[in-house]
Amino acid sequence: MKMELPEKLQKKVKRYGSLLKACRTQGGKGAVLLFLLSLYFIFMGVLVGIVSFVAEEPAAWSLTAGFFGIGFVMLLLWFILSRISISTYLSFFQKETGYSVRELEEADRELMGYSAVKIGAAPRNIGRKPIFLFIVTAHYFVAVGSNKGCYLRKLSDIAAAFYSCQVPQAGGYREGLFLISRQDIQKKPHKNRITKKWFGGFESGMMVLVRDCEKVCAETLEEMRKRAPHIIPYQNIVVNGIQYNLISMNNWQADWARILGE
Repeated sequence: MKMELPEKLQKKVKRYGSLLKACRTQGGKGAVLLFLLSLYFIFMGVLVGIVSFVAEEPAAWSLTAGFFGIGFVMLLLWFILSRISISTYLSFFQKETGYSVRELEEADRELMGYSAVKIGAAPRNIGRKPIFLFIVTAHYFVAVGSNKGCYLRKLSDIAAAFYSCQVPQAGGYREGLFLISRQDIQKKPHKNRITKKWFGGFESGMMVLVRDCEKVCAETLEEMRKRAPHIIPYQNIVVNGIQYNLISMNNWQADWARILGE
């Protein structure tokens, strides 16, 4: 469903003047874990301090100080790492995408423009706020909520984008929106533990939290195809009489070279 930026993200965009920079403040799993651990040690310091005071055990104050010390050091480290992530956001996205600073600044202008289509979904748990997922502009696509900040690609670089519920994993299958860009094709692929075949590209992990996954993916794909009709919207295709499963290949880069005619 179409939606606006969540209020929290809007405030960050206004503060930094950049959506890409605001997304980098979201932090990765490591940063979140470090922050939570710092709060845990500070909480333990408060708890041990209270027990020491009530029980009148002066010897325990050293333990209290230790918990506080570790907690505050970890909190300071989290703050420093967060500042570094924010200040180096352009170099981060340059490395991730291969785009120049000028192209990234142009992407930011489009992403924050009025014509940018913002797409979200209802969460699986009723009563919670809609989950913000994607932005499609005239020339760019962004998937937010990535643990690195966000996934950014030019529409012209995306070779395929499709919904799938056929990705095998231990215990069943998973579904979601999958994107394969020229940058993803050039990277080293992974091997599926079940099929033993190679795969790569981007998978929106946030889709596991939403209802009506296929419907949300179809809406997103429609917006992308309006602007970039070259994008392959199917997981399974036939090219020159050869059938390909785009996320389960025997020879990832060689197969893609044949598909794209390179």
